[in-house]
Amino acid sequence: MRIFQIYIMLFLLSSCSEIDQDQNSEIKLKEGNVNEDLDLLRKDFEEQIVNPAPNVHVAVGFGLANSILIKGEGEDIIIDTMGGIETAQRIINEFKKISLNQNKTVVYTHFHADHILGAQAFTDNYNVERIVSHRSTIEEVENFFGIKRDIIGPRSLKMFNSILLEKDKGITNGIGIKLEAGRDTPGYVKPNILFDQKLSLDVGGNKIELYHAPGETDDQIFVWLEDGKVLFPGDNIYKAFPNIYTIRGTSYRSFRSWYQSLEKMLSLKPEVLVPSHGLPIVGAENVKQILTNYRDAIKYVHDQTMRNLNLGMSPLESAQSITLPESLKKDPHLYELYGTVEWSSRNLFNGYFGWFDGNPTNLFPEDSSLTASRILKLISAEKLNKELLDASVNNDHQWALYVSDILINSGNESDEIIKIRAKALDGLGDQAYNPNARSYYKSSHAELVGELNSDSFIDEDNEMEDEILSELSMIMFFDTASVRLDPSKVDGKTLQTIAYLTDIDENWQLTLNNNVFTYKIIPNSPAADIVLSSLTLKKLMTGNINPITGILLSNQNATGENKRGFLEFVANFRE
Repeated sequence: MRIFQIYIMLFLLSSCSEIDQDQNSEIKLKEGNVNEDLDLLRKDFEEQIVNPAPNVHVAVGFGLANSILIKGEGEDIIIDTMGGIETAQRIINEFKKISLNQNKTVVYTHFHADHILGAQAFTDNYNVERIVSHRSTIEEVENFFGIKRDIIGPRSLKMFNSILLEKDKGITNGIGIKLEAGRDTPGYVKPNILFDQKLSLDVGGNKIELYHAPGETDDQIFVWLEDGKVLFPGDNIYKAFPNIYTIRGTSYRSFRSWYQSLEKMLSLKPEVLVPSHGLPIVGAENVKQILTNYRDAIKYVHDQTMRNLNLGMSPLESAQSITLPESLKKDPHLYELYGTVEWSSRNLFNGYFGWFDGNPTNLFPEDSSLTASRILKLISAEKLNKELLDASVNNDHQWALYVSDILINSGNESDEIIKIRAKALDGLGDQAYNPNARSYYKSSHAELVGELNSDSFIDEDNEMEDEILSELSMIMFFDTASVRLDPSKVDGKTLQTIAYLTDIDENWQLTLNNNVFTYKIIPNSPAADIVLSSLTLKKLMTGNINPITGILLSNQNATGENKRGFLEFVANFRE
């Protein structure tokens, strides 16, 4: 029985007249060779160990992100741990050539997989007593890999071109070349030193200050090394326009929080900037200019989006009208090679005002299939198919997608329509300047034509290691089970069971009522239906233990007077 499997990695037709393709602003193109800027950026991700300041060593190009060593007397600092154990081990092999210290303090700048999933390699190789993060990082990790993963996982694979055949992949993801998360063995270790706004540490004689700096994520922090005035900004800056909205899906990323975090960094007057993606920047004036431009770009998009909205523009109209000033547009750190101005602007409205755009038509909209069917009563399927074919012949790819949406949603899908849609997606991918857009278009094309690189990432059915399961809370597993409950299976039922978890000495009361799953720890409970460890329960819920042979027919993993009743309860969550 598999309740859920945790894995990493695992984002209208208005007329039938011809349109001017130059007016199609759904995709931003750049004159000339669309790969020129990516070719230049790729050089920043060549595999190397960089030494931008005394005792600071940066592993660049080994994976998607960097891992950073700050060498100390008797103990070192590691900032970020890469996206998997194998890649982290390669970096550790290099770091051992630099420092023989066995004691390490690990810092997570934020919860993203490419920064935390190599931690186990460090704990296996070194004495790591402290893993430091913002207080919200644990919750972010568990939301990301729990209730959100079914949507974010597949969309991430598309965005980072993980499902593409090698011949179809882009030359860089905008913030790195290699994506190890989802291929390497995940090795997350839960942080044990948490802070809210600021934390000061002395590690091997290196005095560092850690600041909460929400930006690309709400749990983002930066690290300040006063000796040498070295700033480690995490993912609040990289050599691309900031990903204020990511197409894999994300909680709202606040413009104001991000540019205010950059202002906090500027106030420290750093002389060396060591980002968690790409090469370090050396020189006070260089660092100041880059941070200032980055701050100004984020604030410009925020301010001008709000100005346009206040003038009565729709969110889409506003987003498509905004371009950076020339003084910012020419900065290589603001090329739209990761985030884009348009995607960011579109998300500002959602963050400030929510989903309703003010148009009453959208208060209770029709199902898209019903709308498409009604359109076909006005315009024949034959005419729409001709329009689709003409769009394909003219390489009017965006229009072809719109028309194919209507035909497919109305139930008129055919092999020819899918073929044309696939061509449109491939064409848009070829034209896309932004590598995330390119990857998503190309991956969507690959799905339609069946050209998928299924061996390039960890399979959903792979068993998770006990070490990973142990780092995740029971709440995460129960939360994830909640969003997998089919209410039709329990309609009208009130069910309850109690599990005693021996290793953490907790009695959990699990209840199904009103088609809702709730769960809480109860003291002084009556006899539990089942007695088992929290790890055993997690393995049961991830399908790593057979419920019949491993639980019901054996007392090796679980005991109790009503094991059958407990298993019948959790069977309600079976997919």
